[in-house]
Amino acid sequence: MKKLILAAVAALALAGTAAAASTTVEFTNADGSKTVIQFNADGSSLIDGKTPGTFKPNEAAKTICGPIDGKEVCATFESWGTEVGHSTKYTATNGNSGTATITAVEK
Repeated sequence: MKKLILAAVAALALAGTAAAASTTVEFTNADGSKTVIQFNADGSSLIDGKTPGTFKPNEAAKTICGPIDGKEVCATFESWGTEVGHSTKYTATNGNSGTATITAVEK
């Protein structure tokens, strides 16, 4: 569950959802596991289509933060994108890392 939530926390930094109704991001963690997260413009998200979450992006800092097990976890991205196909590496304050790729954008 921690990896799923971290992926949710991480995705918005790359997704840039403010301009879209929703942005879907696939995270491939360093261990090879994958998580798909849909970020909605209202700040809500769906992890693997079912688990709700929230997020706080900071485009200027290329970060996104959110609660994981009662602690604030932040992920930092190499680049910030908004288009389908954009892919970037991320690292998080809880030690996770991997690659996030935008797979869908709904306007």
